Amino acid sequence: MGFASVAIDDGIHVTSADVNGLVLSELRFPPGYLQPSFEPQLPYLALVLDGSMVKSFHTKTMGFGRGSAFTMPAGLWHGATFGRVGATIVIVRPATPTTPLTDAFRRLVELRGRGFNWLAWRLAAELRASDAAAPMAAEGFALELLAATAREATAECGSVRAPRWLGAAEEYLRSRIGDPVGLTELADAVGVNATHLARVFRARYGLSVGEYGRRLRLDWAAAEIARDGRPIAEIASEAGFADQSHFTRLFRQHVGTTPARFRQEARRVPG
Repeated sequence: MGFASVAIDDGIHVTSADVNGLVLSELRFPPGYLQPSFEPQLPYLALVLDGSMVKSFHTKTMGFGRGSAFTMPAGLWHGATFGRVGATIVIVRPATPTTPLTDAFRRLVELRGRGFNWLAWRLAAELRASDAAAPMAAEGFALELLAATAREATAECGSVRAPRWLGAAEEYLRSRIGDPVGLTELADAVGVNATHLARVFRARYGLSVGEYGRRLRLDWAAAEIARDGRPIAEIASEAGFADQSHFTRLFRQHVGTTPARFRQEARRVPG
């Protein structure tokens, strides 16, 4: 029996645990589920592991797909519609209003899951685990997610607004998972000087274009390994890693475990 509780509420499969002032949950919404409008009493971080949804607010709608993430402030009235395959979402929120969180949770911020999608998969796996170390491990992954969120949100709302082409550059890298993208090609694609792109990109993301692209590819591979039964070597090749041993070494450095072990943890059955 795991440390997390497992329940089905209105067709939603909920695996949840309260750990040191944080509520950690994995929610599996059925296909086409319609969530009536509500006002969250507490803020939360949401990360979409699989599937998709559309959040509807008073003045706008926002779509979130696999690998995306966002902070939701308390009191923001909204509803949601889930896609044809439903969605699996990890939620991290305070257990009470007195639990301290950063200013990142005072407004709606789309984070896009940059650099920590695999942490959400690890957290979901620990919620299904039954060993004594699971609560500590789950809390550790949740705290890493919150720290990453604080950094991303700070960058999003910094005093200097990022140029539009920078977002286009990141989207270009995401659209070319598995393909080697050089600095010159990326600069040409978004219409800026390569040296200028490299300088602004590092200032914004704290990584070079090459390092950031590798991180995106590893994040993509981790998500595919967790959700897909295809051979790991095939996924590694699709992510642009021709050398299996090189991929395994980079994956372990990035995620903290081997691809095979990561798949085993992510596929633990709740109970």
